[in-house]
Amino acid sequence: HTISVSAFRLNRSSDLRFAVFLTTDPNSLFDPDTGIYMEGPNAQSKEPHYGANYWLDKEIPVTVELMEPGTSSPAFAKKAGLKIFGNYSRQNDKKSVAITFREKYGDSHLKYPLFPEFPELNKFKVFLLRNNGSNYGNDYIRDRLASSVSEGLGVDYQRGRFAVVYYNGEYFGIHSIRERSTADYFETHYGLDPDKIDLLKADNAVSAGSAVDYVALMDWLESNHLDKEENYAYIASQIDVDNFINYMHTELFANNRDWPANNLKKWRNTSSKTPWKWFLYDLDFGFGNDYSKYKNNIFEFATAEDGESWPNGPESTLLLRRLLENEGFKAAFINRMAVLLQMNFESSRVLARIEKMMAEIQSEISRDQKRWGLSASKMTKQLNAIKNFAMNRPSVVYGELQEFFALGETAAVSLSVSGSGRILVHNLPVDVSKMTVNFFTGFPVTLSAEPLMGSTFAGWSDGDSSPTRVILPECVSEVTAIFK
Repeated sequence: HTISVSAFRLNRSSDLRFAVFLTTDPNSLFDPDTGIYMEGPNAQSKEPHYGANYWLDKEIPVTVELMEPGTSSPAFAKKAGLKIFGNYSRQNDKKSVAITFREKYGDSHLKYPLFPEFPELNKFKVFLLRNNGSNYGNDYIRDRLASSVSEGLGVDYQRGRFAVVYYNGEYFGIHSIRERSTADYFETHYGLDPDKIDLLKADNAVSAGSAVDYVALMDWLESNHLDKEENYAYIASQIDVDNFINYMHTELFANNRDWPANNLKKWRNTSSKTPWKWFLYDLDFGFGNDYSKYKNNIFEFATAEDGESWPNGPESTLLLRRLLENEGFKAAFINRMAVLLQMNFESSRVLARIEKMMAEIQSEISRDQKRWGLSASKMTKQLNAIKNFAMNRPSVVYGELQEFFALGETAAVSLSVSGSGRILVHNLPVDVSKMTVNFFTGFPVTLSAEPLMGSTFAGWSDGDSSPTRVILPECVSEVTAIFK
């Protein structure tokens, strides 16, 4: 029989974090021969056990109930479809599942703010309950951490939240509620029609819409170089350059080596033909993960002309290589990374994000580890590796940037704001009122002053009155944008 949370009241409700209760016919999940959570009779002995029931493309009906912390009744109870999700991580004892809402079950969407940090996201076609993918049994946070450091940069990524999951009242432990990187994501975030989205994978395989225009653009790029300004202007009309830079910098900082020939998506809205933008997902190989044999300079890795088809074949590095032929793009790429190493990627910020994520599940970790036979010492060691990565990565990236582009010595520049406004470095907004950035001697930096909330720009502290200016870092050690 099945048990719903409405009937199954937990005595532990006071110390629950965020709980999801899944109720379904137990045979549909756990029957040894037919249950989709099980290996079944046709599984290959060799990993990842192709032929197992959990590799079936089969969706079963389920009732989903969600309880917020400190509450005694569900925030919602909805019927939906459940399907096993993921790639090789399907073979793990605890599996990832996709929960999809369809009219045939009741409602076509879930209307509920799943992520308290983002209350505006309140309509979902699907969400995932993720087992942490390739890092199952190593840690709880790598992929979600690596993508979320981009928050505020305008790059799309899957928001997340931890949940304790129960199947028919049985404890299945810690999962991460995540958005899914399908066309429905863009309905949730931008109100766009999922049928009017082009969404492509790294090899331009179509997740939604069509690849024709993007493939044609890359074909053009094969035989055209971007040191010619008219060619660069054409590419800049087809892709969102600021978005691309922020996307690339996040992947490069995370040291993701299962990329760029894999785990990359780009998208656009076809109803108004918006420029192409990029989507962060599956950064499991990042943040100190030791799966990869590739340890070379990350900028060399991401621009290789002769890399293996996986993970960095020449087709996957072409766009960045061509863009770096343009001096204006190259300057923006280098100087914006210098800013991000003091901003989104700065060690104390990333460490605070790690601590916040781990605090959400701290009281539940030992129970989850016991339930699934996970090694507490191994997971502690991996968490420390993630923290060490956060502490050491900015200096590593800075050194590799300096080496790859043959840049000069460090030149520290203090950027400050007086009044209501902000400074942009090559169009990247600085998100605090004062920041010292280590730029490079002999390498010009473009600064812009942008008024906010009805203020006006009154000039720079050194007397320059131009809203946009170019400085040499060795000549300007501090500058303030003044707003009245």
